[in-house]
Amino acid sequence: MAGYTAPVRASIDVTYACDLRCIHCRTNTGEIPAHIRRKMLSIAQLRQVMLDLDRMGTFEITLTGGEPTLRKGFWDLLDVVPALRHATVTLITNAARHTREQLDRIVDSGIPSVRVSMDGTRETFAAVRLKDVFDTVVENSVYLRDRVPSFKVLTTVMKTNQHNVFDLTRLLRAEGFRRQDLILVRAHGRGGRNRLLLTEAETMAVHDQVRAFKRVVPAKDFDLNLNAPYLVPGEQLRPYQDVVMFPYLVRDSSIAVSATGDVTMSRLYSAEPLGNTKTAPVDRIWAEGQQQLAVEQEEFTEDRLREIFWDFAAEDGREVIPLTSLLDRQIFEGAEVK
Repeated sequence: MAGYTAPVRASIDVTYACDLRCIHCRTNTGEIPAHIRRKMLSIAQLRQVMLDLDRMGTFEITLTGGEPTLRKGFWDLLDVVPALRHATVTLITNAARHTREQLDRIVDSGIPSVRVSMDGTRETFAAVRLKDVFDTVVENSVYLRDRVPSFKVLTTVMKTNQHNVFDLTRLLRAEGFRRQDLILVRAHGRGGRNRLLLTEAETMAVHDQVRAFKRVVPAKDFDLNLNAPYLVPGEQLRPYQDVVMFPYLVRDSSIAVSATGDVTMSRLYSAEPLGNTKTAPVDRIWAEGQQQLAVEQEEFTEDRLREIFWDFAAEDGREVIPLTSLLDRQIFEGAEVK
């Protein structure tokens, strides 16, 4: 067990609302039943969770969703950022419909780290996001990139865009971007249900392409990474990592807080929440959840985690992907929502 007195990183789903309907969406936007939406944390509760995490000493708090900026009261939530003493705040956004005023509010809030999701060049992007907003996303990304200390493009790799990923990389380099993370599509949300997972052979082909790219292009010119540690057993990783990568390298060092307040250690394999922020503060949930973590660590070996975490598609494409995430189980199996 890692034995940390606080999570290194916390990811918070600010909302389940989104203005896009991406075919791989982790949180099933557009499908969330009303009884779940009604139980989302209030802005005041979200603020308190962020303050509690900061007080514990958490290094990074990631605001995600859905599209976080659509949440009513989101801009008031940003008022808490200057009050944080320890935690760096990262915002993950689709940047699809932001006005210049909204972009300036993000910058002026003091958020130092922004990640924008971009899954291909124009035609592929539209096939994944189901809306042709590519030019707006690039324009808004350029604006944010030039005004925040840390900016990165996040690209989910799936059946629909695997042929186009490196075309996007070339376009990003031409537009002056310097950082891109490739993330394997996961089995939870629509990624599994739409059968978008890559096979192991397809995944390793992407891995080999990234490795070949990095041999030619130094990270100082364009930092391209496949966000998949442990994909190759024994593979040596670079000695420095973003905070966001640390939880993948050190198990049970991060938490995810759902929009309804459920706290889990892994969206993929936690059988049940450690607790809920509506009924207990985060520090107590973290402390009391250590026993559950110890049990899970025994149950989920590294080999088993690799099986679940990267969840390769069957070569014949006919294998049914089981529901793995808490939100999937709440939506489709009626698991309890606090």
